[in-house]
Amino acid sequence: MKVAVAYKDGEIYEHFGHAECFAIYTYEGETTVDVKKQLFDVSDRHGHKAMADFMLEQDVDAVIAGNMGGEAKALLLSHGIIPVAGFCGDADTASDLLVTGQLPIMGDEGCGGGCGGGCGGCCGSCGDEGEGADCGCGGGCCGHGE
Repeated sequence: MKVAVAYKDGEIYEHFGHAECFAIYTYEGETTVDVKKQLFDVSDRHGHKAMADFMLEQDVDAVIAGNMGGEAKALLLSHGIIPVAGFCGDADTASDLLVTGQLPIMGDEGCGGGCGGGCGGCCGSCGDEGEGADCGCGGGCCGHGE
């Protein structure tokens, strides 16, 4: 299985279409014992279609990002790639949790929770909730409003 994570400084980056780097994890089997991680600079690509096409080129099975809009999700799904949004925190851990079935795949737009406290960057603008709103990650909105 191949999992791509929007990546910045070891953490899940908040926006799929604006990510400048993706970590792609290649797993042998359904365990996290044998995994290869590669970082890809995608700063020369812009927008959802370019990112979705990159995922297809890399033969990715799933993509994790802090936030992903409906257009991005639809593009990924059209390529047979599972979009996973609403999480923040350590990218390596999130990828491992997805592969082992411990990271739920949510259908909600926005930052819907999942990091268990302290956004660490997942909720840049909290979608429609606005700055200072609670994005559901247990730590307010990236420190705003608390």
